[in-house]
Amino acid sequence: MYKIFENNSSILKIWDTDQSLTNGDESLLLWQNFAGTEHPPDAVSISDVLEQNADAIRSKILSFIYNVGENIANSSKTKLDFEPGFDYFWMTQFQSRPYTQSAQLNTLAKVFALIEIINEHKFEQIQICTADPNLSKIIFSIARSNYLGFKEISFNGTFTATSVKSQFKYAIPKPILAMIALWQQSRVAKKLQTDGASPALSGSISFFDYWYRFGSTANEKREFESQYWTNLVEELQNIEVNWLHNLVDQHTKSELRGVSSLKNDFNLANAKNRHSIIDSINEPTVILKSAKSYLRLLIQTRRLWKYEPAFVLEETSTNFWPIFKNEWLNSLRGYEAMINCVRFHRLESILQRLPKQQIGFYLIENQPWEMALIHLWRKHGHGQLVGVAHSTVRFWDLRLMSDPHRFLDDAKNTMPRPNLVAVNGPLARASLVAAGYPENELVDVEALMYQHLANAPTIDRHKLGKSTKPTTILVATDFLDSATRTQMKLLNEFLEFTESKNIRVLLKPHWSQTFKDLHSSIEVVSGKQDLATYFDQCDVLYCSAITSAVIDGVCAGVPVIQCLDPLSFNLSPLRGRAEIQVVRTTDELKDALNSLGDSPPFIEPSTLFNLDSQIPRWRALIATHATTK
Repeated sequence: MYKIFENNSSILKIWDTDQSLTNGDESLLLWQNFAGTEHPPDAVSISDVLEQNADAIRSKILSFIYNVGENIANSSKTKLDFEPGFDYFWMTQFQSRPYTQSAQLNTLAKVFALIEIINEHKFEQIQICTADPNLSKIIFSIARSNYLGFKEISFNGTFTATSVKSQFKYAIPKPILAMIALWQQSRVAKKLQTDGASPALSGSISFFDYWYRFGSTANEKREFESQYWTNLVEELQNIEVNWLHNLVDQHTKSELRGVSSLKNDFNLANAKNRHSIIDSINEPTVILKSAKSYLRLLIQTRRLWKYEPAFVLEETSTNFWPIFKNEWLNSLRGYEAMINCVRFHRLESILQRLPKQQIGFYLIENQPWEMALIHLWRKHGHGQLVGVAHSTVRFWDLRLMSDPHRFLDDAKNTMPRPNLVAVNGPLARASLVAAGYPENELVDVEALMYQHLANAPTIDRHKLGKSTKPTTILVATDFLDSATRTQMKLLNEFLEFTESKNIRVLLKPHWSQTFKDLHSSIEVVSGKQDLATYFDQCDVLYCSAITSAVIDGVCAGVPVIQCLDPLSFNLSPLRGRAEIQVVRTTDELKDALNSLGDSPPFIEPSTLFNLDSQIPRWRALIATHATTK
């Protein structure tokens, strides 16, 4: 599967740029693009190779992350003792495995694919054109370990502008950034505090989530509604429950006062359900402990170079330290290091004062605070802890994936994990089992975030009529910048060469995205409206390969086209399903739009999720464990 070039060229040219390309005799490997008509006919995209060998490469990534953790934990020089029984490694971004570009996992995956490509071909030299010096260093080390020549081609392509915030982050010494983080956390906590004392947390069931995704009428009625927990909120309204929320972002003074006011109204609306915002804790002891923990980390990691050998790929001399150094440094000594310390001690302040909890639930995304929660929950003697896979479990979302060695009982550096993971249907269960998660630690519950699919109307495309013109494309973007840029680039190019009078485009942007120079055919609609509001107006849903909007589309009978991004993974929850059309280039988008059929693919929601508005599985889970002493 890695024998991708038919020619016998002795030179492999890696093209990580958008600058013009001269066609030569070299084997051409595109690093940041899919192969299109603008490229030589024999050019190959590394992203295609990655996707074709996804199972093997995903295993290699998870194994590498596992080995780095073991290398660090099993050496007295590098072990990150945070407190007895807890290794700080579990709170690093490297371990949390986010799919954002700063985590560099897509780059890691491509390099693993490159190593296999080199093993299958008889190259004598590797050439690279890139603006990324860290990538160049890694390719050089691969060439050297394979006794190949190496050459850098002068880069004169387009540089991605670095934000002022990022420039500031890299220029300022990490300890200063850490002090800024501590000051900001204290300032936010102070603004969240109100004159009246918050009611004590007294229930024996706790839920940990985010101050985000409230129901549509929560602000109007001033009663707690949650898109995360939906029907479960009403089920628990007469039971003493603790709701503990993490603030998603920092806010202005007025916004923080609004947060505090809404939280107080939630508590007034139902005295048995107690709401607290974790970020509001500002006790001097918490601040002092956080500063001490950070100072300990600073001392432990003063010789940062000692961690470099842990990132060497086994049986080779390839060292991935260059691409992980910056984020590793930030996790150990910078802004994120202090944030992690503060979150750890805030959670400890809560959990040591809570009455004995019989069961707890949290949204499982492998965030650093979750690792602290698991450790502290057990340290303070609470009962069962359940991680809730509240959304979809996707093949390339590595946050819920681990090397199988992590689940062995005799593992030296045991990863903190909950007693159970609640999965919301056949799709999530099958994904986790296929990834090696212990099946006996999975428990089935209803898909709270997708209950609307049980009674959602299916759009009858035949009633809309074949002659309906113009063709309406509903566009849904996502938060990842590179995915949105690729998606909109293909759409704008398509519209440039299409009769605009025959096309209508409704763009529902992600709240974090802004757009310039949109084609005249594109109409921006409210991002606050539910996506399904526009289903009866559209002929097709065009979205990125990240958003879960694809689920709503196919379950409503709307044809779906997903755009892949060569700079990120195929994160579609329906990756590989025949019901979804996937496009990589403008020509493929054109073909997909021209081939929209009269009978669009439809997926029965119950084949993906457990859907029952009475939520019997949730009630049974809570009743069983909440009565266990």
